Amino acid sequence: MSRPAISIDHRIPIISARMFAGRYADHPVDVSDPRFQEPMVPLTSVGVAFENYFGRTDGANPPYGIAIPGSPLEIWLRKTVAEKLAAVNVRLRSWQAEVFVLDGYRPMECQRNLWTFFLAKAKESDPAATEQECRAYAMQYVVDPARFDEKDSRTWPAHSTGAAVDLTLRDSLTGELLDMGARFEELIDARVTDYFERQLASGIISETDVRLQNRRLLHWAMTSEGLLNETASVFWHYDYGNQNYIRACRALLPESPRTAWYGYIAPPN
Repeated sequence: MSRPAISIDHRIPIISARMFAGRYADHPVDVSDPRFQEPMVPLTSVGVAFENYFGRTDGANPPYGIAIPGSPLEIWLRKTVAEKLAAVNVRLRSWQAEVFVLDGYRPMECQRNLWTFFLAKAKESDPAATEQECRAYAMQYVVDPARFDEKDSRTWPAHSTGAAVDLTLRDSLTGELLDMGARFEELIDARVTDYFERQLASGIISETDVRLQNRRLLHWAMTSEGLLNETASVFWHYDYGNQNYIRACRALLPESPRTAWYGYIAPPN
């Protein structure tokens, strides 16, 4: 069966990166909110397809080429977030598409080893690089875990909340990944969510460009279920209920919750 053509009446907003300025971790978290204690569930429990990119052992996870120590094989998310992804898949059925999750809850051990990987990669690329330059390079990919304190919300990486997810789209029948114009963890200009909207506005591509339409489909389905993407950042990352979500709300929505309700959560047993 051939794939149905994707043409969706949805536009990804073109928003200046300045609208997402400031540290997301500076937004407060209401630890008294009952949702703060909401458990995580494995994606297998809601029937959402996944493969933990950082746990791959076949080398097909550039730029790593190895399994990152501390990366679990299963992907876990807060129960509400996992259920929202299942609802996203219902929305995608008409297009013979589904989400394919690459990262969700990230234990701090994995976070630390990702940071170490990119510090080493920076030094490998430029042996003369200073510590500050290496840190700046690493921060393009991952949050520095050095200051992490499970009692201090200002130090919580988004993925440690169980409410951040990295994902793409795939054909729900063949399992083939759809063309999004950039691959997960690929540090190129096209990784930015609104990149092809800007290309369209400049007359460089047409409205029928498959990369544009695939991005619009993912963005429409995810935002329809309440998850938000900072459109001046990478296309594959969405949040719900955590500090990053609050920052995105303030940039994208007319009204925003005052506080986040998901914060750091310990790894599942």
